[in-house]
Amino acid sequence: MEPTRSVLDSGALPNDHEDARLIRLYEEQGGEVRDLIYLSLGETWTAVAPGLAASLTDPLPAHVHGYTLSPYGLPALRDGLRAYITRTHQLLGAGAAPYDVAVSQSGTRAAMSDFGRLLLSDGAPSDGAPTALAPAPGWDYSGVLTPLGYRMRFYTLAPAQGWQPDPEEVASLLKRAGRGCLLVLNPQHNPTGANWAADRVESIIGAAAAHHAAVLLDDAYYALHAPGEQPTNALRILVEEMPRTSAPWLATRTLGKQFHCNGWGLGALTSRPAILAELARYTQERSYGCALPLQAAMATWLRKEEADAFLEGLRREYAAARRQVADRLRRDLGFPPDAVHVGTCSAYLRFRVPTRFVRDGSEAHYRRLCVAAGVLPGAGSMTVPADAPSGRLGPPAAYVRLFLGQPGHVLDEALDRLARAGLGW
Repeated sequence: MEPTRSVLDSGALPNDHEDARLIRLYEEQGGEVRDLIYLSLGETWTAVAPGLAASLTDPLPAHVHGYTLSPYGLPALRDGLRAYITRTHQLLGAGAAPYDVAVSQSGTRAAMSDFGRLLLSDGAPSDGAPTALAPAPGWDYSGVLTPLGYRMRFYTLAPAQGWQPDPEEVASLLKRAGRGCLLVLNPQHNPTGANWAADRVESIIGAAAAHHAAVLLDDAYYALHAPGEQPTNALRILVEEMPRTSAPWLATRTLGKQFHCNGWGLGALTSRPAILAELARYTQERSYGCALPLQAAMATWLRKEEADAFLEGLRREYAAARRQVADRLRRDLGFPPDAVHVGTCSAYLRFRVPTRFVRDGSEAHYRRLCVAAGVLPGAGSMTVPADAPSGRLGPPAAYVRLFLGQPGHVLDEALDRLARAGLGW
């Protein structure tokens, strides 16, 4: 794991990040952190798109070292992102509703939080906290929305259905949630790698419109799919469907995942102009804009054919890594086929923890054993375990996920370490 101190060290200050805690434990037990293979978050710290990094050395306009008076991001990047989103989501002529695009300037997580605040400012339901419906397993939407006062409820993604959402279940939850509900969608799904079927997404968005529910579309991995696959274009469905209702909606798409520049905090926000204007008020509560030199470099990069070529190469690399890791989990570590969901999108592969390593329905014990072997996998879900659905599906299984962005020989070494430690099936 390199560079360790440069990204981990908090000095004497506390660091509650679970991965940081596990890494410190590894150190305390005599492990050499430089040898730890980190496969938890979608991060390498070394694989930024070369052309994008090179764009930082190009002469930058003097004005990008000052404030921007536009709350929607540096105008050059805002305009470039609008063209990019329109092109990559095939939005030209799609639907009658107006939409526009703004820059997410401090990470899409912050934009999600701002959207949640905006919905609350429109009035909370009279019977108490508003409801947010999110997929389980899933990303840490609870960590964003619960502090704002939302009551989290989850719709189930089951392995027997290929980790696809059930439109009837979502419609039922929307009906029970009532006024002020926020529906979260993540069609190129983290952590399972499943691409949700277009007809299911269309049905769910139609139900949201019928119940006047707000929609938050997390499009973090829209661009990261297997070569030749057509990812479900939920944004286009939103643009076509939501004119039937005045309910607010927001689509977030990070650029960090597809260009390996998570630390830049840049992405695209797509919505109705009125929603973007309301969100901009929250942006200006914090700052007059940030990272403008990075925004200028990204604006230059997005205009280059090299950006599309890098992304296409990344898709091929992830697809090859999926095949490699899935094959070795099954062949060399003895995992049955149904314990490994290969997926076709996102940057991860998820597999079921062998039953003998599961404690209290959690993957935590297995993760600690993996760390002792010199490998740090990610948790199989970032939803709150106590809130995750089980019920009709029986006892919840435990899972971990592996980030696929490391070189092939590093992934092989990680799997060799797990095999030597007896952490296979």
